[in-house]
Amino acid sequence: MSHHGRDTVVVSPPSFERTDFARVDTALSAPHGPHDRGWLMARFAEGLQIRLLKPPHQGLILFQPGKLAWRPVDGAGRALVVHDLRVAPGPIAREGAARLWSAAEDFARYYGFVAVLALIGRGAGLISRDHAPGRGWLTLDEGPAETRLVGRILQGPLELPRLPRDWDRRASALGPGLVVQTTGEYETLEARAAAIVAAASARGIAARRDRLTDPEMVHARAVRPGAVCTVVADGVLLGGPELSVDTILALSGGPPAGQRPS
Repeated sequence: MSHHGRDTVVVSPPSFERTDFARVDTALSAPHGPHDRGWLMARFAEGLQIRLLKPPHQGLILFQPGKLAWRPVDGAGRALVVHDLRVAPGPIAREGAARLWSAAEDFARYYGFVAVLALIGRGAGLISRDHAPGRGWLTLDEGPAETRLVGRILQGPLELPRLPRDWDRRASALGPGLVVQTTGEYETLEARAAAIVAAASARGIAARRDRLTDPEMVHARAVRPGAVCTVVADGVLLGGPELSVDTILALSGGPPAGQRPS
């Protein structure tokens, strides 16, 4: 393995509490984070790997074997999928991100994976375009809302992984009413999903939650690439956690917050 291993700290169940992961995860958290500790602990049994940049730098990367990855990528069984990557903003952010990408590539090479994959885009569950990998990575596929599936091919030949093509069918399969689909990765988003359903129900809108509880469910049923929190009304995708409750209710055909159905 390359020298990049000296730039990162391995986070595992025995060392979890002794590392800075919780602090860094919170400090670098998007509005939807940080990760739920119980969810992470369950994922270690599925092969989750976490690396932190060594101080004074702040950054983290999470990656998993493709068949157990919690992102809907087809044909990723022999690949490693980067689940999350974040670094502190600043003049050395690009360097920190490069070290984290290298850590994933090193792991993949050492354990015989044929490629490293990641989903790049805007929103919860996707890796920011600001931290996208550089030379040697290819765009393998494109998805909704300008999401890109990128990959670093390490050995071949292989059939290139791709994103599902049936997003509309997946949303339609959720059936009538308002549905908030989540993966359980973030307590904040689980609480928000519960609040959306409660607000909708209080205004006479049929509403429920759809919790994806294992990688197989994510691969088969996630209604968009980011997967972590999606709002669907009567089989039509509305958006994600960026939507306000008022917006969701309006798009669902219900009265705005503060008003009750007559």
